[in-house]
Amino acid sequence: MSAEEKKACILGIYRGTKDVFTEKEIISLATKAGVSSGAIQETNEALVDDNLVTCGKVGGSKYYWSFPAKADRDQLNKLEDLKQKVELGKRRLESSKKELEEVRVGREENENGDRANKLRRIEELGKKKGELEV
Repeated sequence: MSAEEKKACILGIYRGTKDVFTEKEIISLATKAGVSSGAIQETNEALVDDNLVTCGKVGGSKYYWSFPAKADRDQLNKLEDLKQKVELGKRRLESSKKELEEVRVGREENENGDRANKLRRIEELGKKKGELEV
C-alpha cells in the first residue's frame, strides 16, 4: 500500500464516521482497513501536518478528527484570500499607472527634439566633469 493510499484510507475513516477518535482507536480502525500498524502513526501525523486532520490534546490524551465541512471552509477561506490579493494587485497596478502618467508629464519629446539634445548635453557635461575631477 502506497503512502497516498494509506492517507486516503485513514482520511476515509475520519470522514466516513464524522467522529472524534483517540490514537488507539485510529490504529485499531486503520489496521482493520488494511493499513500496516507501523505506518499508521506516521501517516496520521502526515495528515495532521497537511491540515487534513485536526489534533487536540485533552488531559493526557490526543484526539483526532476531520470533518468534510472543514475542508470546504478552508477552500472558501483560501479563495477569499486569493480574491483579496487580486484586488490589491489591481489597485496597485492602477496606482502605478497613474504615477507613471504623472511622471511622464514634462518629459514628452517635442518636434524639435529638444529633450534628446538636452539629455545628450547632460551626459557630455557629466563626462567632462568626471575628467576634470581626476
